[in-house]
Amino acid sequence: MPVMTGDVSQALTRGIRQRTVKGDNTGLTEREKEVILLIAEGKNNKDIAEELHISIKTVKTHVSNLLMKCELEDRTQLAIYAHRKGWVLN
Repeated sequence: MPVMTGDVSQALTRGIRQRTVKGDNTGLTEREKEVILLIAEGKNNKDIAEELHISIKTVKTHVSNLLMKCELEDRTQLAIYAHRKGWVLN
């Protein structure tokens, strides 16, 4: 049975996530879409920063922008939003 490294697995998962939200017309940037999907998966800012190879400060900025654009108050609501949009793979 073939085995994938963690990097390959993450790249495949990221590609699937991006295709899931690509056609959506929410006004979110591609990076914001990646961040909201990782939030919906239960990842914290540190985990998101590591996976996307960005700083924690940048993640916090994306989260703030997402909250403003989606008119939500916290990351739990962002996760629910992503689930309701059908963006989250089960």
